[in-house]
Amino acid sequence: MPNHSLDNTGADMGLRRQLGLWSMTFAVVTGTIGSGWLFAPFLCAKLAGPASLLAWLFGGIMSFGIGIVFAELGALVTSSGALAEIPLLTHGRTSGFIGGWSVWIAYVSIPAIEVLAMMQYLASKFPWLTTTVGNEQILSSAGIGCAAGMLCLFAWINLSGVGVLAKWIDGLTFWKLMIPMLVSVTLMVKQSHWGNLVEKTPWDGTIREEILTAVSTGGVLFSLFGFQTAMNLAGESKRPQRDVPLSMGLGLAICLAIYMVLQLAFLVSIDPSQLTQGWSQLVLSAHGGPLVAIALGAGLVWVANLLLVDAVLSPGATAMAYMGVSARVSWMMGKCELLPKCFQRLNEQSVPWVGLISSLVIGIIMLFGGPSWQRIVGFLTATIVIALAVGPVSLMALRKQLPGVKRPFRLIAAGLWCRLAFVMATWSILWSGKTSVLWASGTILLPAILLLIPQWLQGRALEIRNGLWWIAYLGGLIAILCITAPDGWHPLPLRAQMVIAALFALAIFPIAVASRLEKISPDAHLKFPNND
Repeated sequence: MPNHSLDNTGADMGLRRQLGLWSMTFAVVTGTIGSGWLFAPFLCAKLAGPASLLAWLFGGIMSFGIGIVFAELGALVTSSGALAEIPLLTHGRTSGFIGGWSVWIAYVSIPAIEVLAMMQYLASKFPWLTTTVGNEQILSSAGIGCAAGMLCLFAWINLSGVGVLAKWIDGLTFWKLMIPMLVSVTLMVKQSHWGNLVEKTPWDGTIREEILTAVSTGGVLFSLFGFQTAMNLAGESKRPQRDVPLSMGLGLAICLAIYMVLQLAFLVSIDPSQLTQGWSQLVLSAHGGPLVAIALGAGLVWVANLLLVDAVLSPGATAMAYMGVSARVSWMMGKCELLPKCFQRLNEQSVPWVGLISSLVIGIIMLFGGPSWQRIVGFLTATIVIALAVGPVSLMALRKQLPGVKRPFRLIAAGLWCRLAFVMATWSILWSGKTSVLWASGTILLPAILLLIPQWLQGRALEIRNGLWWIAYLGGLIAILCITAPDGWHPLPLRAQMVIAALFALAIFPIAVASRLEKISPDAHLKFPNND
């Protein structure tokens, strides 16, 4: 009897399978609990007050709804850098350029953002790391130098091989699990201002606009979307068919629980005298991060010092993990000839060193842009979700392209789940705001077009028709925002905007699925025996 399975192993491509279930789960936790836990509770509290707890719950439901789609994809397409390969696999080169580039841009940006958070927290102890411009703290020249040095260290650790990286991840993840819980319990016991949870305006049972804003620009989705780390390390997993979906679910559940406890602790630890003007006017003025300000205000110097240590280890571990992941995404794009062939090169430890060095250089360049953590969250959220939006489309396309393939994890009611996930992804992009969506779309589409031109000059088939749905989708989202946003031509309430966006997504979804290739792309380097 033929074995109907999709064999796309990292071992076949030169990567070593060394990661077990717990290393994969720890990688998800490491990719999820980074700088978000240091800043997101403060931003969410300012935007939604006590309702920020609902923002985390809603964000967790959305992340699970999108992640469950990738559980089947991750068990089926078990290659490192799979997120960059999936749009090429189902919709051809144009879609592969757009989807792969969006993934890479998001991943290559995260290490720099995590290091920014690290320096901002350390500035409470070493104020020379940052300088004040307007009302924001940005890196000083010395801070840029230190941040660049940290990125170089993370690159060196990654170059030592995935086995070494796994040991670092396993050790640091235990720390990342314990410290947020210790800080949360300590703050709740010390402060205990439970009256802060009382809403002045009674809740009418509907989802408020400020909750939805907190989900996107408050850093909720940015903090929870680390589940895709498991997919991008699938080529180095010992048992990818089992461990990829399982590690995604376990990692997301663990992180959501930690974030909700941390948000609760933040809410009850604020002195009520600071809330006389409401949560939106909350100011934590200590030089450094918001949690340090609370700890120092409560006289918890040892907690402040612990936070400073964690400000190095927690974002540092996430930056280190994503630097490796971004290198594997560019490696996969090189294998598929979506980037120059030099990106395929591996060192003696089977690490894609060209992609890793490229990620390092781009990360260092980003440090000179002077952004703060808060300003970049919306852009990164939009970019990440644009990359994830292809998942539901590709899953339904693969169901039709490869009907006879044995699926280690098969999503029940996939048609309903995929449409729901696509709508939620569309909402997530929408909530990032017009400026973030415009920047993200431009950053994705312009380089993709420039990369396609040499391919066209070489006479390669670009499958442009199969990728036009991307243009229609992003163009439609921009049009909705330009028309219905608060500063648009015809502003609408957020709920009305959501209805329009949902109808638009449901209209685009079948068009996107129907735009698939007749058969999976041979450029995706997949071994597929006996497809009946």
